[in-house]
Amino acid sequence: MRRWGVAPLLIICALLARGAFAQDYPTGPVKLVVPFTAGSVQDLRARHIASLLSPRLGKAVVVENKAGANGVIGADFVAKSRPDGYTLLLCTGSTHSGNAALIPNLPYNPEREFVPIVRLITTSGVVAVSAASSVRSLAQLISVSRAAPESLRYGAGSSYGHLLGELVSRRAGIKMLRVPYKGDSQVINDVLGGHIDVVFTTPLSLLAHIRSGRIRPLAIAGSQRLSALPDVPTLHELGVRNAELPAWAGICAPLGTPQRVIARLNREVVQIAKTPETAREIERQGYEVAVGSAEEFRLFIGEDVKRTKALVSELNIPLEQ
Repeated sequence: MRRWGVAPLLIICALLARGAFAQDYPTGPVKLVVPFTAGSVQDLRARHIASLLSPRLGKAVVVENKAGANGVIGADFVAKSRPDGYTLLLCTGSTHSGNAALIPNLPYNPEREFVPIVRLITTSGVVAVSAASSVRSLAQLISVSRAAPESLRYGAGSSYGHLLGELVSRRAGIKMLRVPYKGDSQVINDVLGGHIDVVFTTPLSLLAHIRSGRIRPLAIAGSQRLSALPDVPTLHELGVRNAELPAWAGICAPLGTPQRVIARLNREVVQIAKTPETAREIERQGYEVAVGSAEEFRLFIGEDVKRTKALVSELNIPLEQ
């Protein structure tokens, strides 16, 4: 009779245990880390998807905010977490492409320390001012800024806001003064309070204020108008060319997370996103459903990081300090 050594038996047991783990996943709560402040658009996005994902997984999906440093603190926390599928990241263009391009010595590598699970949404940025502002159009904003460079201040609550503000400024041939913030909610509060003049952000952050008449949208930084703001022209329509900057959000996990867990999460989120109710809600918020495979998301992130780094280099956009 053939005798088995201890090492092969241990290997077989480990493989069986790993397979059972993947099949049983999850056996407890799943943490979805939002690297931005509570109440931010990213936080709202995470809580919405968590509420829909929890019943499908049969376990609670708990949102935890770890804000700071343009999303660096939360993203780095997840990158260094145990890769078991129980700590996930709401990843965005800011945490990955923007931070990779704008932050020297970033403590995590967006392409090498995460496994992309699924892209959730895509949209275009909005250029906006307070309804109380004397600036009533993009043409007027450009005219004021050209007459007095850096007289207008814009708030940036993320790498995306920083990039979009600098991109629009350079394409329009103007210079505004950037004021950094910890999140978009603080930027909007200060725009409404008259402490800064312009905000560059994504639609959901602004829609309630636009609909209530407190915020005036001037332009959309996309290739086409947003269905949620059909009367707001694109920058291209207004004569500012090559200033499109897509925004996106998705779910990522630490490198090494089991593939079968990635596949389970991807499958559940894709099925959620394809329901008519979810699609209508996302469209109402000014976004488009952008779900696909984990591999498609990985390739998308790689291209977005490359494109963003090239843009920062081309325009000589100042790096974050």
